[in-house]
Amino acid sequence: MQTEFGCCLIIGSFVPQSNGDNSIKGKVTQLQEGLDLLAENGYDFAELTVQFLTQLTDEEFQQAKKVIQQSPLDIPVCNSFIPPQLKVVGPTVSFADLDTYLELAMKRVHEIGGKQIVFGSGGARNIPEEFSTAEAYEQITQFLSRCETYGAKYGITIAIEPLNKAESNIINTVKEAISLAEEVNLPHIKVLADSYHMDLENESFTFLTQGIKDGWISHVHISDRNRRFPGELNEEESMDFSKLFLVLQEAKYKGRISAECNAASLVEVSAQSLQFVKNTWFAQEEGLTNVQSD
Repeated sequence: MQTEFGCCLIIGSFVPQSNGDNSIKGKVTQLQEGLDLLAENGYDFAELTVQFLTQLTDEEFQQAKKVIQQSPLDIPVCNSFIPPQLKVVGPTVSFADLDTYLELAMKRVHEIGGKQIVFGSGGARNIPEEFSTAEAYEQITQFLSRCETYGAKYGITIAIEPLNKAESNIINTVKEAISLAEEVNLPHIKVLADSYHMDLENESFTFLTQGIKDGWISHVHISDRNRRFPGELNEEESMDFSKLFLVLQEAKYKGRISAECNAASLVEVSAQSLQFVKNTWFAQEEGLTNVQSD
């Protein structure tokens, strides 16, 4: 399978030419414009937010679904999974409410052709002050078990996303996410690696090698420092995407790669960024092929 490169589409901020229209008609228009822009810029797929889908009425969802079906781009992955007010951790967790939400979310993601959901959701999973860390982890494992039920029903994988400490006080590194995935050991529970969070947590890209070989890394997000698009910053300021891509290729990573970057820059730089990413990726691929053939 050839590597596919996508871009995260955050309705309301990724399409500034929509003039901030937050009505449903406005949001559906933004969805249409965003998909058209990414297709025109050469991306292979788009990544949408679960929250966008779950906030729509049935009628509104059908409008959005029609737009997606008519787009040349698929939406195989969704992020922004659990809204902050629906807690996964803490004294106010309601598994009944979570079950209701998971049914709606998984069903709608499935109906638009989605195969994977990213579980970052720092606001929902953060541990409240004076709450037991051990109990928090137990609640997250229970949540992931529920995700497995609906994931199996709708054919959707949940990828645990490590978030840097400024965004979450639990599961901050790929190492911790893999450890959790290994603990629950469920077929539809995997791990996402995000270059932005790995950089902030000083986690080496080389750590991904074993996680990929063991089958845990199912999706990758890329962005440069300050959530800039790869290729925006000069070489001195930028993280080393050549090294990241070499690690992915040497480990034979077969999943998709999405740019998750600053919304305000999408229109201006996303096309140039994709060219930078592809040039860097294929340069590393060619170099690796040459080394292996020597």
